Amino acid sequence: MIRVPRLKQNRHGVYSIRIVWTDAAGKRRESLHSLGTRHPTTARLLALAFNEAYERKRAMTEKPKLPNLDELVRKYELDMAHGVMKADGAADHALMMEALKAYKEIHGQFPPIQEAMTIGRPQTQAMVQRILAKSMPFSQATATYLEEKQHDNAPQTLVEKGRTYKDFTDIFGDLDINLYGKPELVQWKTADLKRGIKANRINKRLGQVNDFFNWAIRHGHYTASDKSPVEGLFIANKDKLSAKVEHYEPFTSDELKAIFSKAYLEDMPKPDHYWIPIVSLFTGARREEIASLKAANVKTIDGVPCFQIEGGKTADARRVVPIHPHLNALGFVAYAQHVQSMGQEFLFPFTTEGANGRGKNAGRQFALLLDKRGIKDDRKVFHSFRHTVITRLHALNSNPAHVMQITGHRGETGQSVHFNTYTHDVGLMALAETLGKLVYPLDWEGLKLPDPTFKVFLNRWKMIEDRKARTGIRNAKA
Repeated sequence: MIRVPRLKQNRHGVYSIRIVWTDAAGKRRESLHSLGTRHPTTARLLALAFNEAYERKRAMTEKPKLPNLDELVRKYELDMAHGVMKADGAADHALMMEALKAYKEIHGQFPPIQEAMTIGRPQTQAMVQRILAKSMPFSQATATYLEEKQHDNAPQTLVEKGRTYKDFTDIFGDLDINLYGKPELVQWKTADLKRGIKANRINKRLGQVNDFFNWAIRHGHYTASDKSPVEGLFIANKDKLSAKVEHYEPFTSDELKAIFSKAYLEDMPKPDHYWIPIVSLFTGARREEIASLKAANVKTIDGVPCFQIEGGKTADARRVVPIHPHLNALGFVAYAQHVQSMGQEFLFPFTTEGANGRGKNAGRQFALLLDKRGIKDDRKVFHSFRHTVITRLHALNSNPAHVMQITGHRGETGQSVHFNTYTHDVGLMALAETLGKLVYPLDWEGLKLPDPTFKVFLNRWKMIEDRKARTGIRNAKA
């Protein structure tokens, strides 16, 4: 098999495009753009499409832009939802067929209407009957649903749901919600299965769409049926599925020594790269909980240095966590104070909110670090820090209420209401004593930075941001 340039597969089997370039300072840079698939044929098709467009753009001395399948489909005027295909000449028709082939490789099959046209059959009466009373486009309905859900869903949950809904419309188009039924949902689920997505992830995506349709039914927006089209499509019940799920594993002491060796300073050069894994190592906090911290939330309460997590994956995630002595000794509080003195809102002000949160770059850098250290077990990821902290605190016979409060963890099934209620009122001093028992056999002196406040990095970032702001003002006046 001929090797496709720029195609790379990570330790989880997901393919991506690898781009290498030289920046204005002459430094070699590299970035990875995920193709979102483990299927080798699909990855090769997308990579070949990218390389063809990239080289054409480069030959024209224009800045290369990453193409996607949507651009490929638009190029040949393919409207999958309405069965429109247009090509100029036999050669162009052949290329259009390649675009359709790539679409089928990714999604498992053509949409029902397109498949009917391919074999020369007209729309069936059942399809015609499904054109019901007009409601609203899928994008408008899901936007209204997500706006309402801001009151009881965590921000990251809303982001995940929005991403799922966009994926749905990318396949079927942004049609009136009454035009979606069981056939579309079955096809969507089948496409996920063919892409190699695991059962628990498919069920989560189905659940997100199911929640939307049930909401739409209750509010009178979806009138095609009195039941959600997702009903009955889940792969297995939760009890059976949970038995098959591979949970994350805690890091061993040897793995932690490999991760936090002296090379850590070189491999994790930016403030978020350096601090987020270390903070998680001593708190069990989730990546996004740390990445989205505000600088002012690092403070001293009742004489205890701590940070306040305002929101997270669940209601239990809102908590105040003591800062471990080792974390303080490495300069974490000093870093937070410096960011506050700059007048910045977020602890890592140079990060931006996106589909994968403010911690996406730190998470990607940490995954590369694991690869470098030879830690390739799929169950060993950033979230393993959380399991490491919980496992070690329990091994030290720590008070379960303290562990739950520190990590923002829900009580186990069967625990009393009294226990679950009072775990959230534990004194900070008691929590600090529990957390202080957490020790690791690491070379802390070797992990210390000459300047833990990252003044040079932050000052350079601020200078660039100020320059952008001045340029923007000038352009607006012009």
